[in-house]
Amino acid sequence: MKKRIGFFVLAAIIAVVGFFTMDTSKETEAISKAVYVTDGKVLPENEGKLLVVAGEFEILNPLVDELTGVELPGVTARRTVEHYQKESQADGDKTYYTLEWKNATLGDDNEFDEVVSSRLFAGCKVGDIVIDNTVLKHISLNKKYHDIDSDVTYRKGYSVVTHKDITYAFKGDFMPENGMDYNGSFRLNGIKKVYYRDYENMPRIYYTIQEHDTNKYTFIGKQKDGKLVFDTDLGMTAAYDGVLTIEQLSEKVESGGMIGAIVAWVLAAAIVLIAILNGKQKYVPTDEDLKEIEKDID
Repeated sequence: MKKRIGFFVLAAIIAVVGFFTMDTSKETEAISKAVYVTDGKVLPENEGKLLVVAGEFEILNPLVDELTGVELPGVTARRTVEHYQKESQADGDKTYYTLEWKNATLGDDNEFDEVVSSRLFAGCKVGDIVIDNTVLKHISLNKKYHDIDSDVTYRKGYSVVTHKDITYAFKGDFMPENGMDYNGSFRLNGIKKVYYRDYENMPRIYYTIQEHDTNKYTFIGKQKDGKLVFDTDLGMTAAYDGVLTIEQLSEKVESGGMIGAIVAWVLAAAIVLIAILNGKQKYVPTDEDLKEIEKDID
């Protein structure tokens, strides 16, 4: 019973979150009062004000991951690092160990001195306005990058391996798969006998980039010392594909809020349904229950 109540409480919380997500009046009102900039000029009178900056950005530096030497398209990308780590599995009194690829702990932006997952930035500006990384990190990244130059990565100690439609820069001569026996052995190229444990903690890296090959964006944020920075008070997505007018940007924000609310309500309904179905499951008494019943009969 307590479990069912927990389901209903969780569903109610998610439903309330959906209502708040749907309400975008704060964001659209702020957008309507923002300074609309298309020429990229930094004006003293705009300092500290909310700006909507629309136009084609210029990349300031090549987007290169110094860790592997890989040069990436666009102004920002995500480097995902996975380490081959030991996992324990209990089977009765015995414990077995396998090796699994696990995402490395997220590091700070542009943290190249450690092999960790990170968001990478090249830096850009629209006209004279430099777009800060706090704004650029809102650019969607959902396309796997495959054109990794093996000659470049080799000089950094990485080989290039494609596996299940993902291209990796891999620190080694052979990339093992998930779930391999920790003490399992195999022949490498039919000559050298090695063990899967020899690859423990070895990293593999892949990249995710912008889906659309365009430099035309609409950014929203506050002007600060010649930069456009993320407005934490407003708290909305700060980067949108294409050059949008104030009206078009408001429509995008409103539609995004509605989509978020619908997703939340569907999730809440699913949780309620699960709670109802669990409540209808047939009760099966345990051995302890049967003993109590026998005592009552006696």
